Amino acid sequence: MRSFRRFIRLWFGLKALGLLVSIVFFLFSVLMGRMEVDRTRLIATVMGVFALDLSAAIAWWRLKKGHRFGRTWAIIASTAALVPSSLFLILKPGHYPFTIFGGGFLGLAGLVAFADRNSALEMDDAHLRRKVRVAGDGTSKLNDYVAQGISMGIIWVAFQLCNQWAANHGLARPGLISYLVQLNISVLLTTLFHELGHLAAGLACGKILRVFQVGPFRWAVRNGKWRFEFQLRKFYGGGVAMVAPDLINMRSRQALLLTGGPVASLVMGLTFTLITLTAFGHFWQQYWSLLSTLATLSIAGFVVNLIPLKPESQYSDGAQIYQILTNGPWARVHLAFAMVTTSAVAPIRPRDFDMNVINQAADFVRHGERGLLLRLVACKHYIDKNRIPEALASMAEAEELYEECRFEKPQDILAEFVFVNALYKRDLAGADLWWQRIEGLRKIDPDADYWRAKSSLLWLKGEQEEAFDAWERGNALAQKLPSAGTYQFTRSCFAKLRKALDTPIRRKNGKNVDGGDCPVVLGNASVGTTVSPSL
Repeated sequence: MRSFRRFIRLWFGLKALGLLVSIVFFLFSVLMGRMEVDRTRLIATVMGVFALDLSAAIAWWRLKKGHRFGRTWAIIASTAALVPSSLFLILKPGHYPFTIFGGGFLGLAGLVAFADRNSALEMDDAHLRRKVRVAGDGTSKLNDYVAQGISMGIIWVAFQLCNQWAANHGLARPGLISYLVQLNISVLLTTLFHELGHLAAGLACGKILRVFQVGPFRWAVRNGKWRFEFQLRKFYGGGVAMVAPDLINMRSRQALLLTGGPVASLVMGLTFTLITLTAFGHFWQQYWSLLSTLATLSIAGFVVNLIPLKPESQYSDGAQIYQILTNGPWARVHLAFAMVTTSAVAPIRPRDFDMNVINQAADFVRHGERGLLLRLVACKHYIDKNRIPEALASMAEAEELYEECRFEKPQDILAEFVFVNALYKRDLAGADLWWQRIEGLRKIDPDADYWRAKSSLLWLKGEQEEAFDAWERGNALAQKLPSAGTYQFTRSCFAKLRKALDTPIRRKNGKNVDGGDCPVVLGNASVGTTVSPSL
């Protein structure tokens, strides 16, 4: 539903821009003598259109910025669009199909989308989570406004020109249902072409595919195996994740991968433009609306993707290209993540990571998803090196950042929190709180990490038999994982957990006797648990 509300918010912005352009053209036509109207009608027309424009603009702005009364203005703007469209439908049925679609259908959709009182709060929370800017990332509010203006301008101008071209050639406009189908097909196809561009560029520079998503269709490697998911809530969007088997020429290879998407969008945009302009008299002229929409969205995607933006938790292609080519602190961040992801396909374990690179990147990125992941990587490195005090300190820093983050698979992060709090910190309250968050997820994947976390928590609770059962189930899954370094680390964690299970925690009156500040022994390391959970 959040993606649908974002679409409605985008429509408010497009509607406001379109009405503003209409006012300008209307006044220009009157001043140039191309249109004769009396003064009363002129004032009434301008004021009426301005009122519609103003409500849509305010709704878009307040929802975009997460201001108060965003939901109220969304309902006002939806109603303002629904009423005149309904009158057109009653008084002149069969006329103004696009006006009725744009106002009536989407106006009704806006009322449905924002009927829930918590809808605006939900968007506000997402806005606060994703708008974490880091100095030097190339993004800015100005870039956001420029990108929005350019995308709206391209779509509006292309829409007007294509409809005028179709009218000059006597081509029929599509009906409401047909237009809706064509629009959604265009969104999926333009996304597909863009992501295929990334994929082709990545394969050309020797990278290995791990995730491929187009709209609601998502293929991803999880626990060493390809899995398919259908995510209807993510209809608008896509992504490609590729991993290099080594760090040779990391910057140039990553820049090439990122450039592949916009280039593909440009090529497809120009191709579909040419096909549309040559459609008259050919068999594909009946698909002119679909072809023109593909051309418009592809060209808009090419331009906007090259602008440094951070629309959500991820950066645009342009932002990432800027970060890599400038070779500043952000280049160190990309190097850190390239090193970490390489362990999914190469023998490199967390203990082999260059902590100078990880720490420099973490010192630079102190917030957001990347900040949390860098600290979690540091925690794994220190655990793999049996340096438990540093591991607990890194874990505490990661926990502090969780509330401001949004992950595709939060279970993976939460499972690490439970495991470290239970086995190494012996903080039952902290481990149990993170476990409750796992149980509160809409969908739980009972993978090796899930059973590892559950086993460590049950062990800390003193439920020995259940802990052994969870360990057996998780360890069986861990042994089936590939031989890459990150999976070797997972298997080593199960081995260390088994040592703890073989030495039950002594309990007295329902409480742990050797909990609290008693030392935790792991291999050759002995450390006091003095770090408090950050929840």
